[in-house]
Amino acid sequence: MILAIESSTPHAGLCLREKEETVWSYEFTSDRSHNSHIFKPIAEALEFCGRKLDLISVGLGPGSYSGVRVGIAAANGISLALQIPVVGVSSLEAYSDSGGDFLVVGDARRKSFFIATIKSGQMQGEPELVDEERFPAALAEKKINAVFSMDEWVADRFQGVVHRFPTAENLAKRTVVVDSDRQAGAVSVEPHYLRPPYITKAKKKPVPGFPA
Repeated sequence: MILAIESSTPHAGLCLREKEETVWSYEFTSDRSHNSHIFKPIAEALEFCGRKLDLISVGLGPGSYSGVRVGIAAANGISLALQIPVVGVSSLEAYSDSGGDFLVVGDARRKSFFIATIKSGQMQGEPELVDEERFPAALAEKKINAVFSMDEWVADRFQGVVHRFPTAENLAKRTVVVDSDRQAGAVSVEPHYLRPPYITKAKKKPVPGFPA
């Protein structure tokens, strides 16, 4: 049985999947406070399956910095407690249950957008960052009609973009494919970011009596 945890967006969820069937699921919506919502459904999931799990799957993002890290921390904690492996899967691959070709796009901040290309359910390379002016043309160049975004305003503004979130169920389905090709636990469980964290150093303030 697989426990899947997807918490990279405000619409988070967990599910238990066994023999190609989802037997339990839970979804919740939270804005930057997944840590206060995720542990109750985790306890319910473990009670439902009698703590008999074979594998844990966790969405690696990109998405909410705190949400992704909360999901990974929870998955690692359960892994240590039950002595079972964890597999990390890109959350971008969990936007569709078809395993086909699609794009995931969104607001990358700093007046830019990201475009992730998924073919046969697998992300191709790294997400592409483009500026606002080039974004529509870059979408057209991909020649893929299925386009999803977690950002509602992006879906409203650009024709053909569908507002959607990745789901734990889609993540679990993708995990079966990942784990059939690679040994469980071999996939690095590290957060995926669109770009390195942006850090601004604080300006030094003079202290009376001390040299600058």
